[in-house]
Amino acid sequence: MNQRKLYRLIAIVLIFLVIFFIGYAAFFRTYLSSEQYLQMAWDYTGHDPHVLNWREPEAEVIWRDGRIVLHLVLHTDEDIEHGPYSLYIDPFKKAVIDADLRSR
Repeated sequence: MNQRKLYRLIAIVLIFLVIFFIGYAAFFRTYLSSEQYLQMAWDYTGHDPHVLNWREPEAEVIWRDGRIVLHLVLHTDEDIEHGPYSLYIDPFKKAVIDADLRSR
């Protein structure tokens, strides 16, 4: 391989990496914005004053009903009586798509 082809290959690889990381960063800013999901969960509760951890809920990414969803558990000072809020957020629809019932 001559030197010119090597430089061209290196330039192509570098351009590919830059484009890849820009796309990767844009994807995570768009679909995995933690502040946006926290606000969605907080709004879903109706800004319930009993919620203790809306800024730091238990969170996990799971597979549910054939799609990837974010599962958030918001604990309250009424967990013994009613249970916590358990919300399922679709990151592509950017909406709460399901919630486990709290007992009354």
